[in-house]
Amino acid sequence: MKKWLSGILLLLTSQTASALQLEIMTPVGNYMDFMRQEVLPEFKKRHPNVRVSLTNDENLDTRIAAGDLPDVYAGVFGYQPARYAKMGRLAYFDEFEGYDELVERIDPQFMRQNFGRTYYIPWNATTQLMIYNKELFREAGLNPDQPPRTWDEFLYAAEKISQLPPRADGSPVYGTVFWNEVLSTGSWYWGMLAQMYYNFNDGLYQLLNRFGTNPVFDRPDANMDQFLDTIAKAQEFAPMTMEKSFFSRTIGMWPQFGFGWKANFTEAADRPMSIGKDIGVAPIPTRNLGDISYSTLDGRALMIFKSDEPTEQLGWEFIQLLMEEEVNHKANVALAQLPVLNSLKEHEYYQRDDVKPFVDQLQNSLMSEPFAQVSDVANVILDEYSKVVLKQSVSGEQAVIDAGDKSRKVLRQ
Repeated sequence: MKKWLSGILLLLTSQTASALQLEIMTPVGNYMDFMRQEVLPEFKKRHPNVRVSLTNDENLDTRIAAGDLPDVYAGVFGYQPARYAKMGRLAYFDEFEGYDELVERIDPQFMRQNFGRTYYIPWNATTQLMIYNKELFREAGLNPDQPPRTWDEFLYAAEKISQLPPRADGSPVYGTVFWNEVLSTGSWYWGMLAQMYYNFNDGLYQLLNRFGTNPVFDRPDANMDQFLDTIAKAQEFAPMTMEKSFFSRTIGMWPQFGFGWKANFTEAADRPMSIGKDIGVAPIPTRNLGDISYSTLDGRALMIFKSDEPTEQLGWEFIQLLMEEEVNHKANVALAQLPVLNSLKEHEYYQRDDVKPFVDQLQNSLMSEPFAQVSDVANVILDEYSKVVLKQSVSGEQAVIDAGDKSRKVLRQ
């Protein structure tokens, strides 16, 4: 039977209604600011007798272990809904009144079921592309309007740019850059590398099979070894860390740029950078000319933790507010995210030169794998990545063999 809010609330006495509370949990920073300034005032207008609190998710796992759960959580796609659903902590949305109508408004690529049910509603999305410095391209004799399309072209351009003389302050110029100092963050950084790996196997392979029980990255046609060896070659034209970022104007290409990081343009060396003038945006290079370029799909997933029925219903009302077209668009602009609602894709904001390439890329983006154990496997991959790319102590082929063996042991545990 579908759950329905109006009947439940009408049965509540005013005394009971005044005691209702709702806790909303988000990441720290601008997500909390947006909720506090834009969403909570409107929700309180609609539900004046409900006390709403806003918390951050820095200690979520500790709270879950203690049985102290928030009511609505703006987590991430992929493993979080699967993990918390497997723990039996999440309400599923299929039973809420108005669920079918809401899902019809959402692009289906952002929806994924876990265990045969829907445990999250996608609030917004983001993805990554490659950005490149047009000025350095010109200086190196490269066409600033024709960025590398294949990894061979990428390596050629990286070498040419790396041959440029140091800048006036003595800073060397590099063809590319990778975020090596955050290798220790584990699965988060694998998400930054995965988009390049996907472009060595036409987006057909991630790390685990569809059940999360065995690795698939060590299959020959997954081409993980080619990915590792190619990035090792690219690292020869990159600094060891991102001490000098792309925005220092000393880096030619950065194939890990997320849409939400546009605020960094204003902090560039000498003067602000802008897409079109200083910066070009391009798909991640592929193995062969004409191949589809893939990227990672990330974003915020709205979940309702199990509680009593009136509180779950209020959580559903809160999520419906977040998914109203005007509120959803405001959130995308304020939080530098991309739309999941079909009705927003033709909005003029998403047609801008600095936004549309990322919106278009969403159709060829892969959601992170919905398994908690993928984090452990990603750590194994990153350890081997460090050996191949940074230390150059093993070949990509040997690293894949070793990573496959270690991953199977991790999964058995």
